Amino acid sequence: MRLLLLVCCIVVSATILKASPVVEVEVAKSGKQYLAYDQRPLLAFGPGDENRLISAIDHAKVERWARWQRQNGMNLLRAYPTCVPLPGSLAPFKSKDGKWDVDAWNDDYFRNISQTISILERNGIILHLQLWQIVWFKEDKPDRWAANFLNPANNINDWTKAYPHGSDYMNAPSDSPAGRHRKAWVMHILGAVKGHKNVWIDVINELGNGGIGDMKWASEVVSWIREWEKTSEQKLLVGVDMCNFDAQAFGSYQKDYDLLIFNELHRDEVLGAIRQFHKPAVTVRSSDGSNRMEDYLFLNAASVGPEHQTRYRTLCYRSIFSGVQSIGAYWKPDESEVDYKDMKDLPRYSRFLRKFWQKLSPEWPNLVVDDSIVTQAVTPYAYGLRSDHLYAVYLECGPHASGNTYAPSNISVRCPFPEFRTELFEPRTGKSLVGKATRQGDSVAIELPEFTEDIVVLIWAADYNANEIPDGRLKPQSK
Repeated sequence: MRLLLLVCCIVVSATILKASPVVEVEVAKSGKQYLAYDQRPLLAFGPGDENRLISAIDHAKVERWARWQRQNGMNLLRAYPTCVPLPGSLAPFKSKDGKWDVDAWNDDYFRNISQTISILERNGIILHLQLWQIVWFKEDKPDRWAANFLNPANNINDWTKAYPHGSDYMNAPSDSPAGRHRKAWVMHILGAVKGHKNVWIDVINELGNGGIGDMKWASEVVSWIREWEKTSEQKLLVGVDMCNFDAQAFGSYQKDYDLLIFNELHRDEVLGAIRQFHKPAVTVRSSDGSNRMEDYLFLNAASVGPEHQTRYRTLCYRSIFSGVQSIGAYWKPDESEVDYKDMKDLPRYSRFLRKFWQKLSPEWPNLVVDDSIVTQAVTPYAYGLRSDHLYAVYLECGPHASGNTYAPSNISVRCPFPEFRTELFEPRTGKSLVGKATRQGDSVAIELPEFTEDIVVLIWAADYNANEIPDGRLKPQSK
């Protein structure tokens, strides 16, 4: 009987360990820091319904969305707790006499967030959790502040009358009623996160936008998180979305953060920050710095066409070739019904992207961005990655182009491998082709077939063998 109980305990323990992967920062032998999940290099991507999913009480809807993401290779939700009442959602505060009591915390709301995170965790979905959504506090969005729980017009709490504007509340000193309330907000959110291992914290989206917050302000919030970690015995990865990344401002506080979080993919900005701060990089949304409405994925009825889905696909590949490991996407479905009928291209593009990442990820800890390896290309944009075992090139049609077809051509890639093998991968189709290549001095010339929009060229050293164990998982990287 004792032996049977022991065996059962071992099986249960093994099951628990297997079901609880951790998102964490690993350090390669080269010193490169990268995000890992379940001890494998992480690529997180996919559209998320911002605050509705994280606050939804209809868990069947969350389960459906999570299952759809998992089945199609996606694994990311960028979200934030709600600052305004939402249909079909609980509120973080209790109501009284037709108004809110913002000192009466609704524990059911935060328990519901924890339950939602559990659903995501079971499906292997990473939660990029922002503590605040700045738009609900900005003065240039009075309709949004008008709905905020903290607006004095909406609550019964006398102390909020000292903060008639959202920026007044957010920028108030930490020893003020508003400052103490902000800290209590953070503590309640962290309580919902406790025990979950698929979450990283983003202090606020678009720090500084509308004059709300600065890096000193954010550093204080981080100190609250680190204080919580000591008593909770849990380490959280933390970053901050600065809206427009300021390397000098970030550098003064870089020890606060585990991650570089970029609002959009300004590629030179991302590359420079990775080189300077040596931290893993993630982005918030599906745009590349232009902040044009047509860049967004499923923002509204006008942004669901194939060109938008192509745009997100190419942005994901360009992000990977910029050293980024998580790529969000705006998605705002009708509140009453979550369906995916307009996502005709995205699911298969996403499955193909996951297929590509499985090829690339074993070497990710060793890859560095180097566009100079491409000496000749047919497309207007060409991006490179290299390591001691792999040279990879992404050829892209351009930021706002779709449907472009390129005639057969040759590409020249600087490559040191005396013996090598090549592969061509089509992001649109998921097809892999053997690349016909010849050595030309210190470069390799590869014949490209006709292709539409984009293609990836992979050149492996002939003796390359991915560091895998029999079940296909990567061995843990050295610290």
